[in-house]
Amino acid sequence: MSIENAIRNRSVLLEQMGKAALNVRYPNEFEMYICAFELMDQKGNTLKYFIFPVMPSQIDEAEPTLTNIKKTLSGVSVLSSPTFVPVDINLSGNFGRKFRVLLGTDMVDFLQSFVAPEGGVTTESFQKGVVSVFDDRVKTGYGCIKILQDIIRESNTVDDRGYRRLIFYNLAFGSSYVVKPLSFKMSMSQDVNMIHQYSLSMKAIAPLSAIKSQEDMMLLSLRLNATAYLQKQVDKTVNDLTSILTF
Repeated sequence: MSIENAIRNRSVLLEQMGKAALNVRYPNEFEMYICAFELMDQKGNTLKYFIFPVMPSQIDEAEPTLTNIKKTLSGVSVLSSPTFVPVDINLSGNFGRKFRVLLGTDMVDFLQSFVAPEGGVTTESFQKGVVSVFDDRVKTGYGCIKILQDIIRESNTVDDRGYRRLIFYNLAFGSSYVVKPLSFKMSMSQDVNMIHQYSLSMKAIAPLSAIKSQEDMMLLSLRLNATAYLQKQVDKTVNDLTSILTF
């Protein structure tokens, strides 16, 4: 296929399917800038779902090879293994200062997040103390980092539900893994005032295909793409609403 035909076919597919569907159909050809974590229990039930409202500023995936090379008397001995090799993954970035609407697992009308409680906020209710969760869906950048931190902590929990399984989806690289967090760091400096930075190191211990069928993986990818598109529309609406309220 000539480059002219390739460009023409891509344009036609984009018009017919859209970029999200193009990524789902050809995941190794067209990337989508989406990252997400899914925390599951031992039976595969989803406990928490976190889609990054802002992509990490840096993502690293290092794939070492299980190859052992030794010098022998008769030459060089090379031993290789065909099994899955754990992948080192590092994320770093921030979620900014402004409010973010987190869509989570289900698609609900995000406008409900802006509806005040019945009767409004009164002095009496304020004096009773601040609730532990300000809002389930509307979070500041700092609030997003705390959710990320909570998921990392819970991924090491073992209770009556059994162990936890953490899935990391990275459609920007076309990869999805079962991961184990190694370290989580939160920092802040005067250079970027009121913006909390995060740094996360993980080890991928298995590909998602080890626990999910190909059909399930395509459905997950489609859901992530649809949520990412909706997230962009929500962020635009939040920005417009914030500008109106602070004008």
